[in-house]
Amino acid sequence: MRTPDMPAIDWRWAAALIGLIALGPVLTIGGAKMLERDALATAARVQAEAAPRIAAAAQDHDARELLRAAVRRPTASVWLDRVAAALPAEARVARMTQAADGAVELEITAPDPDPVRTALRRDPAFAGFREAGQRRAGALILIRYRRAA
Repeated sequence: MRTPDMPAIDWRWAAALIGLIALGPVLTIGGAKMLERDALATAARVQAEAAPRIAAAAQDHDARELLRAAVRRPTASVWLDRVAAALPAEARVARMTQAADGAVELEITAPDPDPVRTALRRDPAFAGFREAGQRRAGALILIRYRRAA
């Protein structure tokens, strides 16, 4: 019911206002999608440009870690000194090898392997060594010990 004081409502203006209100979120979402696409493209470009430097840094880090581990590892002469100090008088080191990864293998000859085992167990430096076998070598017995890297 219309009163003479109220003008007629123009529904076109109301529809335009509703459309304008609804257009705000749509434009915001569209703008956000464009910004996201641009940011992803920039990130991909930067990542492609930085990939060689990142790979070189990783390779440098690996080389430093390998060198650090090699420097911290006791050398063959240190192991020979420790073995010489720990072994009984009748035992001798027949062979010793140290691999690049730090694994050490010792071959010790003695007339009786039990004093050698006891002497090496007493020294904490040889806690990581495990007996890898023994065999007769003439009048002596050759005992092989290994220490993993």
